Amino acid sequence: MNRRTFIRTSSIALTGLVAGAAGCTDSSDTPPPRRSSVIETVAVDTEADQLMVELEPAGDRWVQTRRDVDDSDVTQPQSDTGSQSSVSFSLIGSARAAKGRGTTSRASTSYSSAPTTHKGRAHYGGGAYVGTWYNDHDDEVEQYPVTVDTVGMAYIGDEETFEEQDPGPGPLNWDETTDDPNGEVRFSANRSPGWYRIGTEVVIPGEESVDLGWESIDARIEPDGSEPAVTKEWKLSPRI
Repeated sequence: MNRRTFIRTSSIALTGLVAGAAGCTDSSDTPPPRRSSVIETVAVDTEADQLMVELEPAGDRWVQTRRDVDDSDVTQPQSDTGSQSSVSFSLIGSARAAKGRGTTSRASTSYSSAPTTHKGRAHYGGGAYVGTWYNDHDDEVEQYPVTVDTVGMAYIGDEETFEEQDPGPGPLNWDETTDDPNGEVRFSANRSPGWYRIGTEVVIPGEESVDLGWESIDARIEPDGSEPAVTKEWKLSPRI
């Protein structure tokens, strides 16, 4: 059963905002953002005035890492219907470069020119060097199934505030959180237009679970015609 916590603050925590995603150099020696599949969609339900976050199905939810993990201790996550999913860990043998060229800093690179993920999100820290790095380090990287312990939502601010803070992947002082989410998560959306952080705390399940930190989406909500909608998204991941 989800435990929902409403946090009465919309201030941004400055500590650790730039950790894991601040700046990068166009070099195959620089670890890129880790690859992951955690958040499927972020959208606005205009009738309910809610922000909807749809997680990837349990069998499609994974994160790549170079952490030293005891493979024998990894358990399969439960599906969103309660049954055990069949996703498994694997050694990464080949890599796919992020679309687009160059590296990304939101303060200096426009959203339209940023590299993109396969879901069309701007990829913070992405670029042409990513594929080279993964190919050079393919024997170090493994992909594991993950569960989501917590989903948090925080209002960041308008465009100027968003670009000045240039935050890393998370977490912030959440306005709302949901623990042990199951598929779809909803947050109240009766706030100002602007940028919102959606963060997911991901864990490799096992007898001794491994906390992999946060995977986040920064989403801009603004009027699209007569209704508010998510019009831009940045994907934020720690460096692998």
